[in-house]
Amino acid sequence: MKRKQGSAFITIRKGFCYLTVKVGRSNFNIMRIRNYTLEPQDKRDMRRLYPDYFFDWKKINYQLAEKREVCRAYRSKRQAPRNTGRTSVPFVMASYEPRTRTVYASDAGNSLALLDAVLHIERTNKK
Repeated sequence: MKRKQGSAFITIRKGFCYLTVKVGRSNFNIMRIRNYTLEPQDKRDMRRLYPDYFFDWKKINYQLAEKREVCRAYRSKRQAPRNTGRTSVPFVMASYEPRTRTVYASDAGNSLALLDAVLHIERTNKK
């Protein structure tokens, strides 16, 4: 009995389209498809690299057209800002030398936090 020739098809995973073949019970991605199109050179390469599989390009292009919107919707949804609920409070460590009245700070970029640290040091020294 002659073994059935495997065929290639399109799968999507995490917003990316892949050209996939089935081997036994497992699927193997043989190529990630960029911009939802296949170039003629890619098609020639696939035919040359995988002669045991049947590539129905008309069916594959139809599947790509179907999956295009699904992939785009998933990828645009994932790129939403992730840290909207959290704001980080900068940690400033400052030390003060009273003789020279010099302030050493770990984060000089945040001037308000540095000013708060200096005022706190001045208040504690006056008491």
